[in-house]
Amino acid sequence: MPHPSLTTAARRILLTNLRQGVAPWNGKPYSFVCPSLRSYPFQWFWDSCFHAIALLHLDTVQARAELTTLLSAAQPDGLIPHLVFWEMEKQPQFLRRNLVGQTSPHFSSTIQPPIIAYAVERVCQATGDEAFKQAALPPLMAYYRWLRRVRDPDADGLIAILQPEESGVDCSPKYDDLLGLEELTNSGFIAALKKVYADYAPLRPSGEGLRSDDRAILALDRFHVEDVMVNSIYAQGLRALARLLGDAPESAEFSAQAVKTRDALLNKCWDEESGAFFDLAGVAERPVKVVTISSLMPLVLEDLPQPVVRRLVEQWVTAPEHFWTPYPLPSVPASDPKFLPGDPRGFIWRGPTWINTNWFLSRALRQRGYLELANTIVARSQELVSKSGFREYYHPYTGEGLGARDFGWSTLVLDM
Repeated sequence: MPHPSLTTAARRILLTNLRQGVAPWNGKPYSFVCPSLRSYPFQWFWDSCFHAIALLHLDTVQARAELTTLLSAAQPDGLIPHLVFWEMEKQPQFLRRNLVGQTSPHFSSTIQPPIIAYAVERVCQATGDEAFKQAALPPLMAYYRWLRRVRDPDADGLIAILQPEESGVDCSPKYDDLLGLEELTNSGFIAALKKVYADYAPLRPSGEGLRSDDRAILALDRFHVEDVMVNSIYAQGLRALARLLGDAPESAEFSAQAVKTRDALLNKCWDEESGAFFDLAGVAERPVKVVTISSLMPLVLEDLPQPVVRRLVEQWVTAPEHFWTPYPLPSVPASDPKFLPGDPRGFIWRGPTWINTNWFLSRALRQRGYLELANTIVARSQELVSKSGFREYYHPYTGEGLGARDFGWSTLVLDM
């Protein structure tokens, strides 16, 4: 169990970052925790899912409200956006500093790793709230069907992202070549990303200055990536949705899709020679042979073959030259020449340790019988927060807290 002081501090962070009100632009009430008041206002998709899971240990009513608010942003076609601008007065300043593709002034056109069905399942398990579950199921089914219909154009079971932020690991070195990154800095990343946006510009609806038609964007083949972490979380979400549906006939649909995605990860993304999973780039599905934290994420799949699990754990997770740093698990192995363990000044996911990936992988390792290993990751994660506070990410050697302060999803230590 986390120390009582961590629980008290987590409660303070989540309540301080809580935003509540009624949006004047659609009349809907909202109640959500923003990731960071200063750095990340608004509601962010996978952050909200993490916040809801952490809140189960503090306030189950707010955990439900968090996901109810996110589900209320579902679009008519099924998309649940990465970013919802409930408080529009904060938007102009934010957009001056950030690139955001939008379907309307109030929503992003982008996705994030689709963990929402798993988060809903956790809230249902903790509360037994049947009404919440029944209200959540229609938008959840529409969302996972949207992902399959729109983001899996070749119907192989792997959904595609169309820009790096959709993976959740924005500036990961695995994208450097795809982006044509010329300068290994955050400003270099932004410059490369602007070129991607410029190439997508002709596909905007006329006169609106906004983006739509993801299938046309993917067909452009500018940044078309079947990302291992995104698809691992997609399969995990599909399984959770199937369980939520119980005996309903739709359950078999989502269960079969989860199996298809798992099989595609194994058949297309697993590299036996390297002992790692790799993303696939472009319509041609070229393996991106760069090992990052994403390469380990299929461990979250409970039916991953044991020989593959053992290879990932023994060759990568527990190797001090790769991921087993004093404060594991870094987002890039220490053996990578582009490993940046210190303050990246916005050039993120290139070395520091993050609590959310530690949460995913510690739970996965525990389920696979690696209890001591999982417990060590949990203990080191709690030590990071005790030592440096709830920060966005941490130095994998010193434990120094980096990035945004009072960062919401680091309260996931309560669930570890």
